[in-house]
Amino acid sequence: MAIDKLMNKYCVNQLGYVVEDVQEACEMFSKTFGAGPFFVMTPPAPAKTIFRGKEVENLIEVAYGMYGDLQLELIKPLTAGPTPYTEIGIGFNHFSVWVDDFDAAVKEWEDAGYEVAFYMESGGGLRVAYIDCLKELGQYVEIHNPQPFLIDKCKEIRDAWDGKNVIVPMG
Repeated sequence: MAIDKLMNKYCVNQLGYVVEDVQEACEMFSKTFGAGPFFVMTPPAPAKTIFRGKEVENLIEVAYGMYGDLQLELIKPLTAGPTPYTEIGIGFNHFSVWVDDFDAAVKEWEDAGYEVAFYMESGGGLRVAYIDCLKELGQYVEIHNPQPFLIDKCKEIRDAWDGKNVIVPMG
């Protein structure tokens, strides 16, 4: 299946950017695009992370917020080793799609000739794959099972936002 057909099959729900400073990036996206508000966290280390066939450490600081109906993920790598966040560098990194059948979606991309550059599994069992589309698009395509709680929480925070504090507590 060609990349255009694979990309049209799934709905993009998130844009991911690698940033140098999460706070500054939140401020910029809010001021420039009206995005936000954002909540910031440092997730626990994933149970398993494999990048380009090798197990790697992948610690990040991340902010989530809304830009219209798209979620923004602003990522600051906290580890210096190779990850999808250090390979491309600062700027646009990926868009994310939700799939009901993770294994089938990954197989579709592989059968179409694309490599899984990054695989991550959280302690809670969430599996994430970054498909290498660097040659064609200059970015990755992130695949994982639906996570409606995260987007619903971001929308709930956005809907209650008074526009003052760009970074807000999640709870």
